[in-house]
Amino acid sequence: MQNNSFNLNHSGDDRSRQDYLYGDRNRQDDSSGSRYQQENDLSGSRSRQDDPSGSRSRQNGSFGSRNWENDPRGNENRYEHEWVPYESISGTAPRGLKKPRTKRELKFWQCLVFFICMMAVWIFTNGWVYLLTGNMDLDSFAMELEFVVASVLFVFFMRADPKEVFPLHKPRMSAVFGVLILVVVGYLAADVVTILEMFFVPHALQSIDEGLAGTYSSSLPVELFLTAFMPAVCEEALHRGVLVSGLRTSFRKRWQIILVGGVLFGVFHIYPVRWWIPGILGALMTWVILETDNIFYTSLLHFCYNGLLVVISFLASDTTAQASYTASSQMVGVSLLFYGIPIPILIYTGCWLIRRSVTWKKPAFIEPGLEEKRLAQILVPTGVILLTGILFLLIRR
Repeated sequence: MQNNSFNLNHSGDDRSRQDYLYGDRNRQDDSSGSRYQQENDLSGSRSRQDDPSGSRSRQNGSFGSRNWENDPRGNENRYEHEWVPYESISGTAPRGLKKPRTKRELKFWQCLVFFICMMAVWIFTNGWVYLLTGNMDLDSFAMELEFVVASVLFVFFMRADPKEVFPLHKPRMSAVFGVLILVVVGYLAADVVTILEMFFVPHALQSIDEGLAGTYSSSLPVELFLTAFMPAVCEEALHRGVLVSGLRTSFRKRWQIILVGGVLFGVFHIYPVRWWIPGILGALMTWVILETDNIFYTSLLHFCYNGLLVVISFLASDTTAQASYTASSQMVGVSLLFYGIPIPILIYTGCWLIRRSVTWKKPAFIEPGLEEKRLAQILVPTGVILLTGILFLLIRR
């Protein structure tokens, strides 16, 4: 019986290699470069013959050639690989692999065109659901739903990354308290701006309020859902999602992004007089999304502000007989002194809490070395509001 081993003379050492695989070949190399292969099957062993040139055939993947004999089970396992020149496959992609989908950055002009189209669709289709169903609440729901659906489809069509356009992360309590303070700031600023509008353009404000009369026709929970929750999700997807993503790629300075984001949010609310209020809120929410990169905080601010207005409107509807659309100079001065003076310190406090939640090193309320700058950010606007309020109190009108 033939011994299934090979004796190799290599520096006086004997090596043996033995495989018991079905039809497999095992290659062994010695230091002189000679190659031996052995094949054993169920019936015994068989050795591989040398080729005519006296050298063993070498297997080199796709660049070599190999011929496999039939295995003892009778299955045909013959694979032939021919030599392929490297020049013919250089620069080509492997077969059977799909090209990975590349994510694009949204450009501001693209987002602006999308915003204009959405405004046009909103203007021309406003009220069609009400005409079909006679339900104003369903019409409001359909209009808000248009924004979020169109925004998601736009991001998908432009092949942008949804996680970057709609960033959503776990909130922190410090930032939540900061957002709630900014809600109070928005409410106080809205009161001051409204009284100023009543002083300068009372008739325009009256026409707007008469056009909005009867808007809150449902119960409080329904109005909170339609007026607070839906805009906090749908409008934020458009403004702090799509538009801010485009602004980030086109404007390098933060104040430019905040200014343009506030203006677009004010224009979005159509009314030529009251666009200041949503413009201020839009600027605040744009700063929040830039600072935290979390759309949850802007949605929370949007929801709390709109919800506060809805609750106050429902409470005031039972106690207010008829609204007055004119304001005296004394009323403007008092509103500036009582509502306007706390605004700068509240803005600074809310922004400090938000910044504190996103930095690993917790900043002091007034950072050492920046005392003059921080105090100027608080005291200069406060002084301007104070002097303006005193000036209105001295005017007799």
